[in-house]
Order: sequence, then C-alpha cells, then structure tokens
Amino acid sequence: MRNVLITGPPRSGTTLVCSLLNKLPDTIALHEPMNVFEFVGRSGDEITNMIDKFCADSRKSLLKDGSAISKHVGGEIRDNAAADQIDRAGTRSRKTEHGRVAFDKTLSQNFTLAIKHPAAFTALLETLSKNFECVAIIRNPLATLSSWNSLEWLSLKDGHSPIGEKLDVDLGRALAKESDPIERQIFILEWFYDRVRRFVKDEAIVKYENLVASRGGELAKIFPAAAELDENLSSKNVSKFYDRALMMDVGQRLLKRVGPLWHFYAKDEVDKLLNEVGSNAKP
Repeated sequence: MRNVLITGPPRSGTTLVCSLLNKLPDTIALHEPMNVFEFVGRSGDEITNMIDKFCADSRKSLLKDGSAISKHVGGEIRDNAAADQIDRAGTRSRKTEHGRVAFDKTLSQNFTLAIKHPAAFTALLETLSKNFECVAIIRNPLATLSSWNSLEWLSLKDGHSPIGEKLDVDLGRALAKESDPIERQIFILEWFYDRVRRFVKDEAIVKYENLVASRGGELAKIFPAAAELDENLSSKNVSKFYDRALMMDVGQRLLKRVGPLWHFYAKDEVDKLLNEVGSNAKP
C-alpha cells in the first residue's frame, strides 16, 4: 500500500497537485486532513505512528464507504484554497472547510493515498523522509512570496508559520529576532527550500512551472498514471491579485540574497518575473 506525504511551501501548488491526483485511477489525495498541532511535543516515533494510524483509518473508511476527512470546498478538493475573486472587504477569502469528503471512484485494496500538509510535514521532514515516501512541490520564490502577500488571512503574510515555529523551535527563535515581515517571509521560504533540498530526493521534487507547462504530466515521474493527464493549466506566477509594487520590492530583496533561495531556481528566473511585472505596469 502506497502512502505518500506531500510537502513544500504553501501556495506553491500543493493543493493543485491534490486536485490532479484525485483525477487519477486508484488514487486519493487529502488536503490537510490532520490536526497537525497534535504533533507538538511528540517524539518522531510517536508522530510516525500517528500518521500511520491516520493513513490506515482513512484507507479503511475509503474502502468502506468512499469517504475520508479532508479540507474541501463544497465537498470537493479543488485546485486552489483561495477565492478567485475579491470580496466586498477587498480581500481574497479562504474557501475551504474541514470535514468528510465523498469520492466517487473505484479503489483497489492497495490504492495510492496521498496526504498534504505543507508546513508541518516540512518541519518534520528529517524524520518523515526515513519512514514515508515524501514528495515536495516548489515554485518560483518571487511568485510564492507574492501569493503569501495576496491573502490577508494567511499567517505567512505577517512573516509567521505557526505550526512550523512550534515544530522547529530554531525557526521560531530566528523569526523573533527580525521585525520586518518581508524579511521574515524570505527567511521562512529559505527554511522550506533548505529542508526540501536536504531531505527530499531530487526525483521527488516537482516544480510548479513544469507542472503547469506539462498540463499535469510532470507528476508522471512519481505517479505513472499522470502521464495521461492533459489539463488546461495556466501559470499564476504573475497573478492579477499580486501587488505589482510589492513584487518589485520583494524581487529586488531576493536578488541580493545568497543561499537556499537558489537551490532550485536561478536568479534570472526571478529577474524574468520582475521584467514581466514591469512590462505589465507600463501604460
């Protein structure tokens, strides 16, 4: 039985991956189904056992009546947790709720089960990567940070990762020393990239940009059935919801950094987005 843990920075495409996996035969992907704050204060073995039990219970429920606990939107696991329009308050609302989801598909006894928890699983990667198959989704650093800043309800907008800081006290201590929210955001993204590089196999890392360009087929290197995917995907790396002036500021800050930010992306890939933002801003 194949249990896969999906991680990576929030707003990198992890929810999109769950949506795509649920289009595959004999595969179920759950969107942040667990109460990860129950991991705090537990040993690595205890957490491993908790995840094992959750997977076993989810499998039993799915095979019995085709349902499992997950975040969802109207009973479906959509490709984006944020609304695709601005509400009356001028913000993008959070669309998800947490509860039981019904899956209308035939499953074998050994179906593939994927569970995504971006920050919690990243904080625990050193342990989890020894006991589970781990997959990470990553995205251009400028696009990722721009997405964080487009959502008022996201703690990352203030430069905090609540569960990340509780599970990795060193992250919390480092963030407490920095007062600038943007600098804290950049540090958190570096933390994500560094842990992914150290604990996730290269062949299990998926770039959002490749995922979109391949219409979902990029997942086939991990989930072979994805070779049949041919989805109409479009890049949101320069989304209409992103603040252009903020993108320019954040981009310039990124280009001055060295280290983990450039494990997966070259500086010219950030510069390319900056040029696109600048071109779109011209009259």
